[in-house]
Amino acid sequence: MSAFLAVSIAPNAAERLRHPVEAAIACLADGGSVEHRDVAADGWIASTEPVGPGAFTVSLSKLLRTRDADLNAADLVPLLAGSGSGLTDLLPPFAAAHRAHAGGPVTVANDWLGFRQLFWWRGDGVAAVSTSARALAVLAGAGLDLDGLGTQAMMGWQIADQTIYQGVRACPPATIATLSGGSLEIRQYAADVSQAGPAPRLEDAVAEMADILARWQTAYIEAHPESVLQLTGGHDSRILLGATPEKLRNGLRALTLGSDTSPDVVIAARLAKRYGIRHEVYRLDEHAPPSPAAAHALALEAAKALETLGSPMALAPLLSVEAQLDQGHRLSGLGGEVARGFYYAGQPVGAQTTPALVDRLARWRLFSNESVDAAALDKDFHAAASAHTHATLKTLFPAGDWLRATDHFYLYHRMHRWSGAHGTAAAVRRHFVNPMFDRRFIELSLGVAPADKRDSLLLGRIMSRLDAELARIPLDTGLVPARLGTRSVATRVTVATATARKVAGKVRQRLTNARRPQLGAAEVSDLVVEHWRSDASVCAPLYDMPVVDRQWLDGLLSGAHGAPATTVTFLVNLLVVAERR
Repeated sequence: MSAFLAVSIAPNAAERLRHPVEAAIACLADGGSVEHRDVAADGWIASTEPVGPGAFTVSLSKLLRTRDADLNAADLVPLLAGSGSGLTDLLPPFAAAHRAHAGGPVTVANDWLGFRQLFWWRGDGVAAVSTSARALAVLAGAGLDLDGLGTQAMMGWQIADQTIYQGVRACPPATIATLSGGSLEIRQYAADVSQAGPAPRLEDAVAEMADILARWQTAYIEAHPESVLQLTGGHDSRILLGATPEKLRNGLRALTLGSDTSPDVVIAARLAKRYGIRHEVYRLDEHAPPSPAAAHALALEAAKALETLGSPMALAPLLSVEAQLDQGHRLSGLGGEVARGFYYAGQPVGAQTTPALVDRLARWRLFSNESVDAAALDKDFHAAASAHTHATLKTLFPAGDWLRATDHFYLYHRMHRWSGAHGTAAAVRRHFVNPMFDRRFIELSLGVAPADKRDSLLLGRIMSRLDAELARIPLDTGLVPARLGTRSVATRVTVATATARKVAGKVRQRLTNARRPQLGAAEVSDLVVEHWRSDASVCAPLYDMPVVDRQWLDGLLSGAHGAPATTVTFLVNLLVVAERR
């Protein structure tokens, strides 16, 4: 794991911060060890990558790649030393740290999307940047940020630059942070992708986006023939397969998770057979579940990997699976939601952004999937959390066209903070390659008129342009990419039927106050609660958390009631917080 902490000290800094703080360094190690340290009069550095008393440049992610070539640490030096604008050519996730000479400033940069998570903190005569929000919280010596914690309770993830720790902030996208003399300077090397100006012609955008993906897939697989395509029954991985030239498909490795009868496995197996792909299936139903104690330990490990800012219940099952898989080079599609506009469903066409629309989206979608059961929370905390999160959300949606505003929010908040937290856990373990994060691809995705993205019209046309035959094979939803790329009456009826099912499901979810946990999350959650009930001492610190309702916690541990996975997620994160107290 590429973990890093740099602390810059001024003469007036507190004595306890002048030397490596072992409790902070322990947050970097998480069961391993941090072998590389550099201590000087003006600060100190701890890293799992080699750093010394002189110059260094270290990558804080496995992937260092432009469309056409792999880079090494030396290639980053001129990019970090200049304006940084060339960093937009690197595919997220990416981060690096650099010092030109002994005693010089330390520069840390992340990717243009901020997908690789970095954090910063300023104190009296001291400043620090780290891959670990928890390490900075130890340095800060402050308590929980109740606003950030409240947002996490409402949504399950963070927005803007919030964390759950006082004074600790997430680095924005396209950040270059410079530490020197106890101070921190943060600047952006690239503006947010603009949605201003006329929309490109749909067919022009389709042609360019298809070409971008084909260039990525061809160049990367030729450079790394051992690469593995994460193949499912969905649209994004289908597009990446379509972007792979037929000459490179034969013998290409592919991986699918699921049972023999799951749609992902069934469809992926058919595609693999058709195109001569070497298909590996990790069958989740063939592996015995962990013991309750092991599930609890795995959940804590996942919470730490996410810096307590995401869903350990979602990550824990994947950590268990990935521990048995080759990491290597993994090709996956993840950015399709920006090109798909799936969050347009139920949203008014042609509307302008208003506070009422933001509140409506929050209630309908943002608060519905991953929020904590209100009964588990202190009533005053829950009320304050709801009010603060609603108010903050209203500041994050740009003025103008409402659908374009949702595009911006999902890219620069949902993708940056939720997907980024989970993607970072993967990016430090393997080469996490998602061609849909190419900046120009995203520019075109945002630039296309919302009407041309709705109901996957844009993605359907990209798929058809890449491979017309592959586009005619149904997805796991039953929808056919080639038909999605048309505006025929039959296609509209089919899409409307699928959308109606989703809307009905969302209505049922709201009426029953149900949450939608990720794959395997409910099973891990149940095991964690079982462990708590057998040994209540492991969750005793929750009683000292003023945001938790103690009577509700009594009921959970006695078996009087259960808890949804989203609520157990929140409690596991709090247990990790309690470890550093």
